[in-house]
Amino acid sequence: MNKEDQPRIHRNRHRNQEQSEGVKEAGREWRWYAFSDHAEAKAHPDYAADPVILQWLSESTARIHNRTLATARHAAVEDSVLNGTLSLDMAPNKRDNNLLIHYFVKKDLLILIGDLGVGLTRTDEQRLAESMLACQAPIDALLVLLSEILEFFFIQSDRFEQSLHAMEEEMRTRNDKRILKQTINLRNDLTYWNAQIIPIKEIRYASEETFRSDVEESDCKHILDLRLRRIGMLQREYNEEIDSLLRVDENITNYRSNDIMKALTLYTVLLTPTTALGAIWGMNFEHMPELSWPLGYAFALAVILASTGATYWWLKQRGLTADILNMNTDSAQGSRTGKKERRKHK
Repeated sequence: MNKEDQPRIHRNRHRNQEQSEGVKEAGREWRWYAFSDHAEAKAHPDYAADPVILQWLSESTARIHNRTLATARHAAVEDSVLNGTLSLDMAPNKRDNNLLIHYFVKKDLLILIGDLGVGLTRTDEQRLAESMLACQAPIDALLVLLSEILEFFFIQSDRFEQSLHAMEEEMRTRNDKRILKQTINLRNDLTYWNAQIIPIKEIRYASEETFRSDVEESDCKHILDLRLRRIGMLQREYNEEIDSLLRVDENITNYRSNDIMKALTLYTVLLTPTTALGAIWGMNFEHMPELSWPLGYAFALAVILASTGATYWWLKQRGLTADILNMNTDSAQGSRTGKKERRKHK
């Protein structure tokens, strides 16, 4: 958007709905200024005598965070103003790819300061400018810009979905702390991208608050609403899927912990007779008749083995040595296959 093109003026004429078919058409004209920085905007002669614009320029010069200010004048709609700053991290690892746009909207005026090309992924600035100038109101043009910026997040959603599915497949074959760390990283990424949508939603609602008559039946608002709903749906589905993965990991961890505790408990119980008998025969009393028996050592080993075997038999009878999750799927499938073959022979 070149400096010599300032201002871009929308001159499309449309029929006033309150007039009859035979009456001359009424038109609405609005201006669009696009500047690369605040210095260029402040140097423009059109703003020297407008204190509202000068104040906005002064307040937003050093601002790098999101801010939305909506001033609705119900008695004088032409004085309603929507202004602020849209700051989005389009690429967290590359500071030069962050989107920073300062906007000022009145009923017949749109001012944008910043590089719009950073937020475009499926169109170029020329086609974006044509789409914005085709709008009947400046606020519609701003909503068109927001709709195009959302395309970037749909591309990020596709990449996020691929990463999520890859991790799900990996979890089928292995599950360790590395998988848990990847799941948590995906949750953090999703939270990060969700936070980027919030300022766009705020501008959308502020636009209706400030210019309700212009956006009430606007197709631009309708398209933006549909895209926000679609990306909100994706965010909810991804969040539920990540929650499911975390629950699976928690269940696996609990099962492993229980299995370890079960093995340690069984090991301790099985060794209890050995420990007890060893402690008894390890005493240093003067009168211990077993010490003088010729077959005392063999007798002690036999008692230890018998008591250990009896303990194991008792645990097995109660089902405490079996794996409670062992469903014997191989044998079950084999029996079903055998039944099918027998039916065929019949």
